Amino acid sequence: MDDLSTIPANLDHLIITVPELEAGVAEFERLTGVRAVSGGRHPGRGTANYLVGLTPAGWPAGAHTYLEILGPDPQQTASADGTLPLDAHLAQALTLQTWAIHPHAFLAKVAGANTEGIDFGEVRDMSRETAEGELLEWRLTSRSPLPDKGAQPFLIDWGESTHPAEAGLPAVELLEFSIESPDAEATRRALDVLGAADTQVVDGSEHRLHARLRGPGGLLEF
Repeated sequence: MDDLSTIPANLDHLIITVPELEAGVAEFERLTGVRAVSGGRHPGRGTANYLVGLTPAGWPAGAHTYLEILGPDPQQTASADGTLPLDAHLAQALTLQTWAIHPHAFLAKVAGANTEGIDFGEVRDMSRETAEGELLEWRLTSRSPLPDKGAQPFLIDWGESTHPAEAGLPAVELLEFSIESPDAEATRRALDVLGAADTQVVDGSEHRLHARLRGPGGLLEF
């Protein structure tokens, strides 16, 4: 039986980065049997995304979580140094890059992280236009390079915008999610402060994210 306790209750979304967006979407479909749908572009950031819903069996009705496939936007000019947000320029294949949580009291969690010396970067206002022309606006914590190689989540607050998972996305099941850390206790302390204390953390030689997804076409594991 799949252990749903390994999936944090405040999970907002997972981010997979790819070196080429259309090819990455095709590869995800080949492995899972699910075709992601266009999410939209990030003007001035050099990226665009495709989205897939995540449906952990047993989660309460109305829970919102999804998977973002992020890659270079061919309609935007690349930055002079070739870098992309969320270190997406480093992807060589489908890469589980990082994850986002939506804790209650976003600003209180930011203040708590500051107090505890957790380096989350800065709070930024973001927006993108969906494929249907709707403007989504949100705020998040952002740091480059990613803290703990993406194993430390960033915080997100969608404000009054419609959450992307409410768009009736094609979906895969999220069966497992965990973090590997060379200092598991320190990672657990940080997650507690940020609002994801229920995340499974295991000892490992480096920071890594692990997830297991199931679609009608097969399993995809990171």
